[in-house]
This record gives sequence, C-alpha cells and structure tokens, in this order.
Amino acid sequence: MKQQNWCGLTTKMSTVLSGVFSIMATHMHLIFEGKHLGNGNCTNFLQSQNFNVVSHIFICESFKIVLILSLITMMLSCLLLYSVYAQIYGGLMIYTIWILIYEATNLAIQILTYEFCEALIRAMRLFGWVTRASLHSFYLYFVITHAQIIYQSKKQGNILSYHRRMSLGGGDAPRRKSKILSFIHHND
Repeated sequence: MKQQNWCGLTTKMSTVLSGVFSIMATHMHLIFEGKHLGNGNCTNFLQSQNFNVVSHIFICESFKIVLILSLITMMLSCLLLYSVYAQIYGGLMIYTIWILIYEATNLAIQILTYEFCEALIRAMRLFGWVTRASLHSFYLYFVITHAQIIYQSKKQGNILSYHRRMSLGGGDAPRRKSKILSFIHHND
C-alpha cells in the first residue's frame, strides 16, 4: 500500500510524533500543575461553599487525579510507540480512546478548579489545555489513519495466507519440480 504524505509526513511518522508529543506535553503539564493544584487544606475552604460530592473529590484530589492520568497517558504513549513498531492496530485505538478520556477529564478539572486560581494562572492553564487538546486532536487523525492502514494490511495478509493454504491443500494440481532438479536431471 502506497504511503500518503501530508506536509512531508507519512501517517507512521506522524503517529510516532504523536506519541513523543504526548509524553513531552504530559510531562510539562504535570510539572506545571504540580505547582498550582492540590491546595493542602481544601476541605475547610470548600465547606463554606455548596458543592456536591463529585465536585468536592475533583477539587480536593485534583493533583492526584492529574498525576494518575498523566502516568497512564505516558504508559499508553509508550504503548503507541511500540504498536507502531510492531504494527498492532489495537494499541493505536486504545491510545485514541484514552486521549479523549484524558482530555475530557482534564477539562473537567480545569472547569472545577477555575475559580480557585489567580487570573494569570487561569489564563496559562486554559491556554495550555487548549493547545494540548488541539494538537492531540490534530495527531489523532494520523493515529486513526495509521491504525486503519495496519488493519487493512493485516486483513489482506490473512486473505493471502488463506488462499495459499487453500491452494496447497487441494492436491489436484501436480507438484512442480525445482529448476535445479530438472537441470541436474537433464545433464545426466
């Protein structure tokens, strides 16, 4: 199958760049959020306001949630890189689904913790999320396209091996002699 180029990049190269971008962006996000999330005493601050249980957990445990999500994202980004190398389309699809969950959860944390940050920090966090989410969306197109290419090539490979097995198992066709054997046989 012929590789298509978009701006000089193949789908395979763009998928690799997606994995590298995810690792780097997640690491930078984790460093930034480590300084601005996770107020030590959020329970006293939130008791004066009326929040439901889910919002309370998201706000008080926001850094732990971001940390866990980031570690899972880094592991799945490594899975993406391995899947590109080993031609496993399932790994690419798992990565795609996870990135959607990761960005949606980070958006929820951004919204719930929005009022607890200074204006400058709010703007930086929002800009960081928008940039990361839009680049993830850009790269997901290439990841899905590459997964489709891998899936189609695996499907064609299975069809070819099935036809080979069928042609070998028929027994109707006479066996061909090797050219080497026929050459040796004619020289005698």
